[in-house]
Amino acid sequence: MNKESHQELTYNSGVRPKANYGWREQILGPKVAPYLFIAPYFILFALFWIFPVIWSFVLSFQRWSARETVWVGFANYQFVLNNPAVRTAFSNMVWYVVVNNVFQFIVAMILAVLLDLSFLRRASGLFRTALYMPNLVSGLATGILFTIILGAGGLAIRFLAQFGIEISFLNSVEWSKPSVIIAGGWRWIGYWVVIFMAGLQSIPDDYYEVAELDGATIWQRFWFITLPLLRPVVMFMFIINTIGTLQIFEEPYVLFGGTGGPLSSATTPVLEMYRLGFANFDLGGAAALGWLLALVIMLVSVFQLVIARRRGWTE
Repeated sequence: MNKESHQELTYNSGVRPKANYGWREQILGPKVAPYLFIAPYFILFALFWIFPVIWSFVLSFQRWSARETVWVGFANYQFVLNNPAVRTAFSNMVWYVVVNNVFQFIVAMILAVLLDLSFLRRASGLFRTALYMPNLVSGLATGILFTIILGAGGLAIRFLAQFGIEISFLNSVEWSKPSVIIAGGWRWIGYWVVIFMAGLQSIPDDYYEVAELDGATIWQRFWFITLPLLRPVVMFMFIINTIGTLQIFEEPYVLFGGTGGPLSSATTPVLEMYRLGFANFDLGGAAALGWLLALVIMLVSVFQLVIARRRGWTE
C-alpha cells in the first residue's frame, strides 16, 4: 500500500493522523504560547513584589549588617513597640485618620453637591477636570509646593499677616499636623469630588421632586435622600482614604525635611520606618515596623468592612 492510499484510508476511517510537530511548534503552540506571553509579568511580580515581601518578613527577625546577619527573634518588634518615636507616630496616625477623613469628606461632599446643581451641570465637566488635576501631582511635588506656601515667609504667611494674623505653620506643634492635612487635602479632595458626583448623578431626580412637593427643605433632602443613597460611595471613600492616610509619607517628609516636625509632632509610621532603615541603618527594625503597620492597616480595613456590612452601608 502506497503512501497516498494509506492517508486516504486513514481519513475515510475517521482516525485523525498525528501531527509531527517540532520543538518550536510545541513551545509556540496554542497550549504553551499564552503562558509565555504572560510570563514576563509574573516574573517581574515575583522579583519585585513577592520576593521583597518574603525577604522583609525574614529580615524583621534579624539584625542585618553588611558584615553579618544575626537572628534575634522578636527583639526588633519589642524595640519598635518600646520606641517613643514610633509610639508618637502611631498616636499621630490616629489623629491623621480621623481629621483627614472628616475634612476631606465634608469639603468634597459640599463641592460635589454644589456642582450637581442643575444650573452648574453643563459646566460640571470643566470643574471636575480642574478639581481632579491636583491628584495627578505627586506627593513629593505637593510637599514642595506647600513648603513654598506654608513655610517661613510663604504666601499663606504673608497673606494672613495683612490681617494681623501670625501663624507659623511648619514651626509650631499646633499647626504641624494641620499643615499635612491641608497639603494632602489639596491633592485628594478633587478625586473624591469626582467619585461623589458619579454617585450623585446615579440618584433619580424624581426623589428630589417628590420630596420638594412634600415641603422638604434642602437639608432634609440631603440628609434623608442624598446621604443614605450615597452610603456605599461614602464607605468606599472612608476605607480607601483610611488606607492611604495610614501610609502617608511624602507630605510630612518634604514639609519638615524628614524630621517629623517640631518635637516629632507630625511624624508618621512610614516616616519612622524610613528613618530607622535609611538614617539609622536598622533594616530589621524598619522591616518589623513595616509589618506592624501592615497588620494595623489590615485590621482597620476589616473592621470598617464588617461594620459597613452589618449596617447595610455597602448596598
